[in-house]
Amino acid sequence: MATDEDSIDDWLVQGTTDAHEAADRYDEWAENYDADLDSWDYRAPGVVVESVLTNRPDAKSVLDVGCGTGLVGRALRAKGYEGRLVGLDISEASLQIARQAGAYDELRPADLQQPLEIPDAGVDALVCVGVMTYLPEVEATWREFARVVSSGGLVVVTMREDLWEPRRCQDVIDRLEADGAWRPLDVSGPAAYMPEATGGLGDVQAYYLTAEVS
Repeated sequence: MATDEDSIDDWLVQGTTDAHEAADRYDEWAENYDADLDSWDYRAPGVVVESVLTNRPDAKSVLDVGCGTGLVGRALRAKGYEGRLVGLDISEASLQIARQAGAYDELRPADLQQPLEIPDAGVDALVCVGVMTYLPEVEATWREFARVVSSGGLVVVTMREDLWEPRRCQDVIDRLEADGAWRPLDVSGPAAYMPEATGGLGDVQAYYLTAEVS
Protein backbone atom coordinates (compact mmCIF):
# COMPACT_ATOMS: atom_id res chain seq x y z
CA MET A 1 0.00 0.00 0.00
CA ALA A 2 1.25 3.45 -0.83
CA THR A 3 -0.10 6.95 -0.94
CA ASP A 4 0.84 9.91 -3.09
CA GLU A 5 2.82 11.29 -0.16
CA ASP A 6 4.86 8.30 0.85
CA SER A 7 5.13 4.53 0.70
CA ILE A 8 4.31 2.16 3.55
CA ASP A 9 7.98 1.59 4.35
CA ASP A 10 8.57 5.34 4.70
CA TRP A 11 5.48 5.61 6.91
CA LEU A 12 6.63 2.74 9.11
CA VAL A 13 10.02 4.38 9.65
CA GLN A 14 8.35 7.63 10.65
CA GLY A 15 5.87 5.90 12.97
CA THR A 16 2.74 7.40 14.49
CA THR A 17 0.94 7.52 17.82
CA ASP A 18 -2.40 8.41 16.22
CA ALA A 19 -4.63 5.37 16.63
CA HIS A 20 -6.99 6.34 13.82
CA GLU A 21 -4.12 6.84 11.39
CA ALA A 22 -2.63 3.48 12.34
CA ALA A 23 -5.98 1.75 11.86
CA ASP A 24 -6.50 3.30 8.44
CA ARG A 25 -3.00 2.47 7.27
CA TYR A 26 -3.16 -1.15 8.36
CA ASP A 27 -6.65 -1.57 6.90
CA GLU A 28 -5.30 -0.42 3.55
CA TRP A 29 -2.16 -2.53 3.85
CA ALA A 30 -3.82 -5.73 5.11
CA GLU A 31 -4.16 -7.48 1.76
CA ASN A 32 -0.44 -7.18 0.98
CA TYR A 33 0.88 -7.27 4.55
CA ASP A 34 1.90 -10.93 4.75
CA ALA A 35 3.65 -10.92 1.38
CA ASP A 36 5.51 -7.70 2.17
CA LEU A 37 6.68 -8.90 5.58
CA ASP A 38 7.80 -12.22 4.12
CA SER A 39 9.85 -10.44 1.46
CA TRP A 40 11.40 -8.23 4.16
CA ASP A 41 12.52 -11.26 6.23
CA TYR A 42 10.46 -10.19 9.24
CA ARG A 43 12.04 -12.03 12.17
CA ALA A 44 10.19 -10.82 15.24
CA PRO A 45 7.31 -13.37 15.28
CA GLY A 46 9.71 -16.30 15.28
CA VAL A 47 11.89 -14.81 18.02
CA VAL A 48 8.90 -14.07 20.25
CA VAL A 49 7.31 -17.48 19.72
CA GLU A 50 10.57 -19.17 20.67
CA SER A 51 10.69 -17.11 23.87
CA VAL A 52 7.15 -18.10 24.84
CA LEU A 53 7.65 -21.80 24.16
CA THR A 54 11.04 -21.87 25.89
CA ASN A 55 10.04 -19.96 29.02
CA ARG A 56 6.42 -21.05 29.46
CA PRO A 57 5.80 -24.22 27.41
CA ASP A 58 2.83 -25.08 29.63
CA ALA A 59 0.95 -21.82 28.93
CA LYS A 60 -2.71 -22.63 28.48
CA SER A 61 -3.57 -19.24 26.97
CA VAL A 62 -1.74 -16.56 24.99
CA LEU A 63 -2.99 -13.03 24.31
CA ASP A 64 -1.58 -11.47 21.14
CA VAL A 65 -1.83 -7.70 21.54
CA GLY A 66 -1.75 -6.13 18.08
CA CYS A 67 -2.10 -9.47 16.32
CA GLY A 68 -2.56 -7.97 12.85
CA THR A 69 -3.08 -10.66 10.24
CA GLY A 70 -2.03 -13.35 12.70
CA LEU A 71 1.65 -14.00 12.02
CA VAL A 72 2.45 -14.79 15.66
CA GLY A 73 -0.58 -17.03 16.08
CA ARG A 74 0.27 -19.00 12.97
CA ALA A 75 3.89 -19.32 14.10
CA LEU A 76 2.75 -20.63 17.49
CA ARG A 77 0.46 -23.21 15.89
CA ALA A 78 3.21 -24.25 13.48
CA LYS A 79 5.41 -24.99 16.51
CA GLY A 80 2.71 -27.21 17.98
CA TYR A 81 1.08 -24.83 20.48
CA GLU A 82 -2.37 -26.19 21.36
CA GLY A 83 -3.57 -23.72 23.99
CA ARG A 84 -6.07 -20.91 23.67
CA LEU A 85 -5.08 -17.99 21.43
CA VAL A 86 -6.79 -14.60 21.64
CA GLY A 87 -5.89 -11.73 19.33
CA LEU A 88 -6.61 -8.00 19.61
CA ASP A 89 -6.04 -5.42 16.89
CA ILE A 90 -7.26 -2.00 15.80
CA SER A 91 -7.40 -2.96 12.10
CA GLU A 92 -10.60 -4.79 11.18
CA ALA A 93 -9.22 -5.68 7.74
CA SER A 94 -6.23 -7.35 9.38
CA LEU A 95 -8.49 -9.23 11.78
CA GLN A 96 -10.50 -10.56 8.84
CA ILE A 97 -7.36 -12.09 7.37
CA ALA A 98 -6.41 -13.54 10.74
CA ARG A 99 -9.88 -15.11 10.99
CA GLN A 100 -9.47 -16.75 7.61
CA ALA A 101 -6.18 -18.32 8.71
CA GLY A 102 -7.93 -19.99 11.65
CA ALA A 103 -5.09 -19.96 14.17
CA TYR A 104 -6.95 -18.01 16.88
CA ASP A 105 -9.77 -19.09 19.15
CA GLU A 106 -10.97 -15.50 19.48
CA LEU A 107 -10.24 -12.24 17.67
CA ARG A 108 -11.49 -8.83 18.76
CA PRO A 109 -11.13 -5.22 17.60
CA ALA A 110 -9.44 -3.03 20.21
CA ASP A 111 -7.86 0.40 20.59
CA LEU A 112 -4.63 -0.67 22.26
CA GLN A 113 -4.04 2.77 23.76
CA GLN A 114 -6.99 2.03 26.06
CA PRO A 115 -7.15 -0.48 28.95
CA LEU A 116 -7.49 -4.04 27.71
CA GLU A 117 -10.87 -5.69 28.14
CA ILE A 118 -9.22 -8.69 29.76
CA PRO A 119 -9.67 -9.66 33.43
CA ASP A 120 -6.82 -9.54 35.92
CA ALA A 121 -4.56 -12.59 35.55
CA GLY A 122 -6.74 -13.66 32.62
CA VAL A 123 -4.02 -15.22 30.45
CA ASP A 124 -0.80 -17.17 30.94
CA ALA A 125 1.25 -15.23 28.40
CA LEU A 126 1.00 -11.99 26.46
CA VAL A 127 2.91 -11.09 23.31
CA CYS A 128 3.12 -7.68 21.64
CA VAL A 129 5.12 -7.74 18.43
CA GLY A 130 5.80 -4.70 16.27
CA VAL A 131 3.17 -2.62 18.05
CA MET A 132 4.89 -0.53 20.72
CA THR A 133 5.81 2.11 18.13
CA TYR A 134 2.14 3.15 18.23
CA LEU A 135 1.77 3.01 22.04
CA PRO A 136 3.75 5.95 23.47
CA GLU A 137 2.80 5.49 27.13
CA VAL A 138 5.23 2.66 27.71
CA GLU A 139 4.94 2.36 31.49
CA ALA A 140 1.14 2.43 31.53
CA THR A 141 1.04 -0.08 28.69
CA TRP A 142 3.49 -2.52 30.25
CA ARG A 143 1.76 -2.29 33.63
CA GLU A 144 -1.49 -3.11 31.86
CA PHE A 145 0.18 -6.08 30.20
CA ALA A 146 1.40 -7.34 33.59
CA ARG A 147 -2.10 -6.90 35.03
CA VAL A 148 -3.75 -9.30 32.62
CA VAL A 149 -1.10 -12.05 32.94
CA SER A 150 -1.25 -14.65 35.69
CA SER A 151 1.50 -15.00 38.30
CA GLY A 152 4.42 -16.86 36.75
CA GLY A 153 3.21 -16.01 33.26
CA LEU A 154 5.08 -14.14 30.56
CA VAL A 155 5.06 -10.76 28.88
CA VAL A 156 7.08 -10.74 25.64
CA VAL A 157 7.35 -7.50 23.67
CA THR A 158 9.42 -5.85 20.96
CA MET A 159 10.50 -2.23 20.84
CA ARG A 160 12.34 -0.39 18.09
CA GLU A 161 15.91 0.54 18.92
CA ASP A 162 15.39 4.18 17.99
CA LEU A 163 12.56 4.45 20.55
CA TRP A 164 14.21 2.45 23.34
CA GLU A 165 16.21 5.31 24.85
CA PRO A 166 13.80 8.20 24.12
CA ARG A 167 11.00 6.30 25.85
CA ARG A 168 13.33 5.23 28.69
CA CYS A 169 12.35 1.60 28.36
CA GLN A 170 15.05 0.21 30.66
CA ASP A 171 13.90 2.57 33.41
CA VAL A 172 10.35 1.28 32.99
CA ILE A 173 11.55 -2.32 33.19
CA ASP A 174 13.44 -1.52 36.38
CA ARG A 175 10.49 0.28 38.01
CA LEU A 176 8.11 -2.58 37.31
CA GLU A 177 10.63 -4.96 38.83
CA ALA A 178 11.10 -2.73 41.88
CA ASP A 179 7.33 -2.52 42.31
CA GLY A 180 6.99 -6.31 42.21
CA ALA A 181 5.01 -6.34 38.98
CA TRP A 182 7.41 -8.60 37.10
CA ARG A 183 10.90 -10.04 36.90
CA PRO A 184 12.76 -9.47 33.63
CA LEU A 185 14.12 -12.73 32.25
CA ASP A 186 15.81 -11.41 29.15
CA VAL A 187 16.43 -8.13 27.34
CA SER A 188 18.21 -8.71 24.05
CA GLY A 189 19.15 -6.54 21.13
CA PRO A 190 19.35 -4.43 19.25
CA ALA A 191 18.87 -7.15 16.66
CA ALA A 192 17.89 -7.33 13.01
CA TYR A 193 14.15 -6.80 12.59
CA MET A 194 13.28 -6.91 8.89
CA PRO A 195 16.68 -6.65 7.20
CA GLU A 196 15.46 -7.07 3.63
CA ALA A 197 13.00 -4.17 3.83
CA THR A 198 13.34 -1.29 1.45
CA GLY A 199 14.60 2.17 2.31
CA GLY A 200 15.44 3.08 5.87
CA LEU A 201 13.16 0.39 7.28
CA GLY A 202 15.79 -2.24 6.63
CA ASP A 203 18.14 -0.43 9.03
CA VAL A 204 15.65 -0.46 11.91
CA GLN A 205 16.60 -2.85 14.69
CA ALA A 206 14.65 -4.01 17.73
CA TYR A 207 14.96 -4.94 21.37
CA TYR A 208 13.19 -8.03 22.72
CA LEU A 209 11.95 -8.10 26.30
CA THR A 210 10.76 -11.19 28.15
CA ALA A 211 9.49 -10.74 31.70
CA GLU A 212 7.87 -13.11 34.20
CA VAL A 213 4.86 -11.63 36.00
CA SER A 214 5.05 -11.74 39.78
